[in-house]
Amino acid sequence: MMDAKYLISYLIKIFIFFTFLFARTFMGLHYYGIRLGEILIVASALVLFLYTVVTPIITKRYFLDNKRLNFLLIVLYFSFYVMNIFDGVNLLNPSIYKVSSYIWSFGALVFGYEFISKISFKIYNHDIYLSFIGLLIIYIFSTKGISENLQNILLNHTDKFEYPKGSDLLIAFIFVFYIFLEYKQYSKNSFIILIFMAALYVPLFLVKSRSGFISLVIFLLLAIPKFKKTDFNLDLKLSFSLVLGIIIFLVSTSWVVSRNIVIDEDISQELKFAVTSRYSTINDNKYEDEVLKLNLFYFEDGRIFSLDGNLNWRMQIWQDISDDMNKTNILFKGYGFSDLIPAMDSDQRGGQDNQNVNVHNYFIHILSRGGLLHLFIVWGIFYYLFKSFKMNDQTIDYKIIVIPLIFNSLFDPSMENAHYPIILYFLTGLALKKSIILDEGV
Repeated sequence: MMDAKYLISYLIKIFIFFTFLFARTFMGLHYYGIRLGEILIVASALVLFLYTVVTPIITKRYFLDNKRLNFLLIVLYFSFYVMNIFDGVNLLNPSIYKVSSYIWSFGALVFGYEFISKISFKIYNHDIYLSFIGLLIIYIFSTKGISENLQNILLNHTDKFEYPKGSDLLIAFIFVFYIFLEYKQYSKNSFIILIFMAALYVPLFLVKSRSGFISLVIFLLLAIPKFKKTDFNLDLKLSFSLVLGIIIFLVSTSWVVSRNIVIDEDISQELKFAVTSRYSTINDNKYEDEVLKLNLFYFEDGRIFSLDGNLNWRMQIWQDISDDMNKTNILFKGYGFSDLIPAMDSDQRGGQDNQNVNVHNYFIHILSRGGLLHLFIVWGIFYYLFKSFKMNDQTIDYKIIVIPLIFNSLFDPSMENAHYPIILYFLTGLALKKSIILDEGV
C-alpha cells in the first residue's frame, strides 16, 4: 500500500500541474457555487491566522522565527477588519475578501515552509522529467488549443474558460526551473535544458505578454551568474546545444505565428488609439511631423502618457487613482474594500468584456484598497522575507523567485488572481526548505 505522505505529496504535484495547465479555468471549478480559488484563499487565510496568531501564543514560536515578520502579518490581518468596521462594512460580504486577497495569500508561505516538511514532501529525479513533459503539454495547449466541444464540457464545471495567460506561463516556467536548477546544482546539462526550453517558450511570451517576456529575461539574467560556480567551457557539446536552441526558437516562432493565439489584451485597438492619440486624425500632417518624433513616454498637462496603447491605458488608471486619493485625503487608508475604485468606474476601464475591475498593478492595487498603511506593511513583509533568505545564505534564491514574478505583477492583474500569489508564496516557502525537499541528490 502506498504511504499516505507519499500519496499526499503526489496529489500536491498533480494539483500544481493542473493549476499551471488550466490556470483561471481550474480555479473556477465550483461545487454548489463555491469555487476552487475561493477555497484556496480561505484555507490560506486560516493557516495565516493559525501560524501568526495562535501558534505564537501557544508555543512562543514566531513564523519563520522572525518576530517582526510575524508582527507585520498580524497587523495586516487585523487592520483589514478594523478598516471595514470603521467604514461600516458587512464583514460577511464575500466581495471584500476577494479584493483583499493580497492579505490572505501570504498564508501560502505556511504551506510551502511548514506543511511541506511535515508531510515529507520530496522532489525526485523522475519528478523533474515529468515536469518538463508538463511544460511541453502547457505549450501545446496554449498554442494548439482544444475544440469548442471540449471547452463546453469544461464550462459545465467551471465559471470561465480561458487559455493560460502570459503570467500563468511565467510562473509555471519559473517554478519548474528554479527547482530543477537547484536540484541539478546549476550543472552544464541543466544549462542546456534551460536553453532549449527558453528557446521554445520565448516566442509564445513575445506574442502573449510583453511583461511576461521581460520577467522571463529577468529570471534568466538572475539565474545565469549561478552557473559560474560550475566548471564548463564552450566545448562542442555546448556549441551544438546553442545552435540547436536557435533552431528550436525559429521553429517555435514559426509555429506560434501560424496559430491564432489569444493575446493577453485588455482593451480594443480603437480604444487604444482613443486614449493615446493627441490628435483628431492620423492623416493630420501634425501627426506625421510630431507624433512620430515622440519617445515612448511624453508629458502633457502635468501627466505622463505613452504611445503604447496598453501601457498608456494602465498609466492613466494609476495616475487617476493617485490624483483622486491625494484630493480626497485618503492616501493613508485607501478606498477600502467594499466599493469599486472610482478610477475604474468608466466604460473605457472595463476591458473588452466590461468586467474588469483590476488596476493592473500589484502595488497600486494595495495602495488603492489599504492605502499607504497596507503598502508599507507589504513592503515590510517582503523585506523581512528577504532577511530570512539572507540568514540562510539564499539571497539569490529570493531574487530569482520574487523579482521577476513581482515585476510581472506591476503590469498585470496576476496577483489579484487566486492561483498566482498562492504559487508564488508556496514556492518561496519551498525555497527556504530546499535542503529538505531536494535531499535525494542528483
